[in-house]
Amino acid sequence: MSAPFPTGLTTGRRWLRAGASTTAAVSALAFGAACAPSSASTADPDTITYVHEQEPPCIWGSWVQAAYTSRQVFDSLVSWDDDHPVPWLATQWSESDDRKNITFTLKEGVTFTDGTPFNADAVVANTEYWLKNLGWNSFSYITGATANSANSVTLHLSEPNPEIYRILANGHYGIQSPTALATHSDAENCQYPVGSGPWKVKKWSQGQNILFERNDNYDSAPENAGHQGPAFEKYLDWKFAPDANSRWSALVSGEAQAIYNPPASQWQTAEQEYSAHRFITGGRQQVFNFNVQKGPFTDVRVRQAFAFATDRRTIAEAVFKGSAPYEANGALSPTNPSYLDVNDSYRYDPERAGELLDDAGWARGSDGTREKDGKKLLVRIPFGSGAIVSQDGVSALQAVQEQANSVGFKVELIPMTQTQYFAGIGQSPDEAEIIFGYWIWPAQNILDIVYNAGTPEKPNGNNRNHFSDPAIQQRILEAQRESDPTERDREYKELQQFFNEEAISVGFYDFTNNVVTQNNVDGFWQDQGSNGMPVFSDIRLKGDS
Repeated sequence: MSAPFPTGLTTGRRWLRAGASTTAAVSALAFGAACAPSSASTADPDTITYVHEQEPPCIWGSWVQAAYTSRQVFDSLVSWDDDHPVPWLATQWSESDDRKNITFTLKEGVTFTDGTPFNADAVVANTEYWLKNLGWNSFSYITGATANSANSVTLHLSEPNPEIYRILANGHYGIQSPTALATHSDAENCQYPVGSGPWKVKKWSQGQNILFERNDNYDSAPENAGHQGPAFEKYLDWKFAPDANSRWSALVSGEAQAIYNPPASQWQTAEQEYSAHRFITGGRQQVFNFNVQKGPFTDVRVRQAFAFATDRRTIAEAVFKGSAPYEANGALSPTNPSYLDVNDSYRYDPERAGELLDDAGWARGSDGTREKDGKKLLVRIPFGSGAIVSQDGVSALQAVQEQANSVGFKVELIPMTQTQYFAGIGQSPDEAEIIFGYWIWPAQNILDIVYNAGTPEKPNGNNRNHFSDPAIQQRILEAQRESDPTERDREYKELQQFFNEEAISVGFYDFTNNVVTQNNVDGFWQDQGSNGMPVFSDIRLKGDS
């Protein structure tokens, strides 16, 4: 899941390169502080030390980084195993004939870590919490829940949603203590939420680490977990280091048993000498979202020209070295149902790009930048630097910038801080020609999330393209409602073909949740729903009795 993309002041490539080195130096210093001994030292044999990249604003929330942390603390109704849901807090379920009501039978005897019993009322309270606090929840089509008895609850949907179980398996839909939701402050529920999961939050030292402590009474693992019962290790020390080289150093030195997203330059080493886990997230990958409402990209020829002008495959392969594969489809992730392989239809062809720009009336100016009606072919690309785009990703964008400029575009990369990103700056059609980034979601109706225009009174802030076509929007909804899986698959693939031919969004590389673990780590796995959430409660460090 994602949040609005902000913009800011224009920034050139020189600043980006200098800024990257400065960030690395600062991050290395920050990691030294993060690795300072805490109440559970890295020397403690009962501690799993994991070094992550980005610190979320809250342990629970609507950003994917919060899903990673909330997965440690909360249980969910179901878990996802390869291609089907399996029991977790729900032991079985059934759907109404219209597929808009799902009745779950709940596991008995589960207790939150504050002593509150888990039951149907807890699910109802959490459903109400989702409706208020997950801004994109309407695209899950969940509208509420009704307690039928202590151990039976019915979830209500506004539309049929065949992928609802993949959504519920997500970390965003973990179940919290209703007592904590009702009596604790927002700040408490942000930093010290209460769940029934395998870990409890012992201490969050912001800017450094979150120390999770084992829930010794845990007995409600999902059916596809590695074992039932409490975690094998006593502590999970979840540190933060924005710089990839610092994370890698922590792994190589033995300070960490696991790290998130190593530098791409070390990916081959990670595969050969450690245990490398690569998970391609669901939803829509790292793509160029063209502003089709205002500016040069209202012309499909200019959108296609940008795609032909950039050798995105070669750049992705050279920069990421297999850690994040190239992806041509700008509408749907390869891990989503009904994914269409668009066959790299905008293969690198700068000559073709020039022809399209000529045909669209954009002529070369004296400085090489194309002009039309007295205006330069300016392309502003805001992106979340660090929050959404890694250091390697910035290098990839710089390569795209250079190639696009060579055919006459004037590309300005606009890096955003995490604070700016979450402030929601820059969603106006006046502020950017392209928005770059991902949107994680486990279902095909990501097309509804990112291409639904909303209403004039309440526009859809997830629509980075400012795309508006009522006929296409209706086709997306009809595909969502289709009960025949084969027909539904066909309709979604036709929609992807439309978005590709019109070059509404053009793919670049997969957003991956990569984790590298030491060879003495047994039992690590990633939840398969859509986020690839890391699971540490099944880890047993070799040498433990």
